[in-house]
Amino acid sequence: MSIDHKPEATRGRRWGVPALGLAIGVGYIAIFMVRHEPGMAATGFTVMAVYVLILVMASRRSEAAALLRGEATDERRHAINQRASAFTMNVLVLVLLTGFVTELIRGHSGHLLDVLCGVSGVIYIAATIFFSRRG
Repeated sequence: MSIDHKPEATRGRRWGVPALGLAIGVGYIAIFMVRHEPGMAATGFTVMAVYVLILVMASRRSEAAALLRGEATDERRHAINQRASAFTMNVLVLVLLTGFVTELIRGHSGHLLDVLCGVSGVIYIAATIFFSRRG
């Protein structure tokens, strides 16, 4: 199955992650200014702006940076992206379950973690059903 992207379609995806990163930085400014924390506002925006700058500059020479920027332009890059996403999901579920059990051992309810574990389980089951039927 070949993935054929037109240059104009790829261009929009190329700038999606940097634009989202800067929007999150502006969100940090708004949130922390409302909380009267200008230092955190500046720090939050600076961190996001530097991240975006590194992605944009490094994506020309680094495939990893290009993937983080959203440039999954061929089958190999899509496969890398899928494997990284699956690995991330597995690690997050492990962290959630470990946190839940730890909270129970400490005598706490662990309610937030059990909700997150439940949501991740339901999403995994639904995605499995959807993708197994989709082909």
